[in-house]
Amino acid sequence: MVRAASPGAFRGDVYSDAGGERHRDDRTVADQVTETSPNSLPGSPATVAGAAGVRGRGNEAKLAASIADRIVDDIARRGWPEGEVVGSEPELLERYGVSRAVFREAVRLVEHKQVARMRRGPGGGLVVTPPSLDSVADAVSVYLFYVGAEIDEVFEARLALEETAAELAPSRMDEADIEALRELVAREHAGNPRRDHRDLHRRVAATTGNPALELFVELLNRVTLLYLPRSAHFGSKELDQSARAHRAIVAAILDGDEALARNRMRKHLQAEAAYLQGRRPSRQRLADLTKAVDRTDKRAEATARQIFTEVAEAGWPVGMLLGSEADLMARYDVSRAVLREAVRVLEHHQVVRMRRGPGGGLFVIEPGIEAVTEAVALHVDRRGIAPLHLFEVRGTVEMTVLDRVIATLDDDGRAQLTEALAAEQAASPEDFALVGHDLHNVLAHVAGNRVLELLTVVLIRVSQRRSAALAGTPDPLPTQDVIHVHQRIVEAILADDASLARHRMRRHLVALLDCVR
Repeated sequence: MVRAASPGAFRGDVYSDAGGERHRDDRTVADQVTETSPNSLPGSPATVAGAAGVRGRGNEAKLAASIADRIVDDIARRGWPEGEVVGSEPELLERYGVSRAVFREAVRLVEHKQVARMRRGPGGGLVVTPPSLDSVADAVSVYLFYVGAEIDEVFEARLALEETAAELAPSRMDEADIEALRELVAREHAGNPRRDHRDLHRRVAATTGNPALELFVELLNRVTLLYLPRSAHFGSKELDQSARAHRAIVAAILDGDEALARNRMRKHLQAEAAYLQGRRPSRQRLADLTKAVDRTDKRAEATARQIFTEVAEAGWPVGMLLGSEADLMARYDVSRAVLREAVRVLEHHQVVRMRRGPGGGLFVIEPGIEAVTEAVALHVDRRGIAPLHLFEVRGTVEMTVLDRVIATLDDDGRAQLTEALAAEQAASPEDFALVGHDLHNVLAHVAGNRVLELLTVVLIRVSQRRSAALAGTPDPLPTQDVIHVHQRIVEAILADDASLARHRMRRHLVALLDCVR
């Protein structure tokens, strides 16, 4: 089995070219680093007061994160005005009332989220940047590397999403889509050396008119690159074979043959997976990351990559002390300001945590799904992706999960499903808002595919937040109805009745969608 190489989680990686625990999280889309009231809206008095409380405790790390969230909130309220200067450094220092050191750490986090960047010189300031998938891909890469996801798991998730995209495209395409597909095939046939073999996958997903499906298809295509050695590339033979497969897929789509388009996409992805399976695992990409640190890199980013590499090469020893701040400054030959900026980036990805005081230092921590949820939620918010689009992707993922559960269920999985039902039935009406989606999370865990599990948890959380943000109210869940339906789904699974389980799950997902229309 091919394991993921070290993710290029910091700029300068391959992306520039283009089981954690389940946690319940009720925070708003742009309010996910600072622990404020779950009912606080971005930029609300509660959020601002929370930042002041953090400052009162003298915790610079939390203060920088809090200020970064406030900056993102302020930009969101202005409608994400790309290219606009939201303020010069002196203006923003006065606006947020913090020191230059804290402000610059906050700006670095904002830059890492791909929301804005600081432009120096006359007319400079903090400039809003276009949305980018880089920060989402970074977060996903770190998490999947930590949990040791295999290439088979990535392709199973890709098959679910891209077969769906190929099947939906014929009924949703318009004349502009037809022209774009024809141009892409012609460009590939002409052997354009600048072509990217992933363009077809992006184009088919875009043809569905679902930006959420387009987002996750592109994301998983990027993740696939983690399983190739850095020096590897597709030769002319592989690109020609890919181009032929692409022409066949496009022909089926243009002919309106949904089943054939789906089948051809499946065969194409299976061939790509087989090709990658024949490549050697690229664990040495870790060393490549270290070698990539040169004088052109920002010192903080370079230091972050070095620390990340050491953590990954050591087997991600959760709880291990990497050193005190003084030790690390000496080891990496950097200033305190540079080290702290590097640590903020790593903390953002849930790789390490700096503990202050006696016995403190930089400790390795266990990455959770929160960083991925944050990155996806921010991207979804910026692109204005609707809950309806998220639910269409979620439905595809959850039906794939269900099929896998039915095919592989063992005694341990049966026990986990039974326990999840018991927890729902024992929950109070107040707590049910928190546990009402847990069966879906447990199903994803029991399925045994860590990529599908990540997608399931993230889609549930992000769709809940997006629905609440648009409606101004929490995700409505009719308690007794949900408990009854969940029980009937599990009964069908335990009875090994795949058709009935799929029928009940499909109807349940449609009912959930009706709650957010």
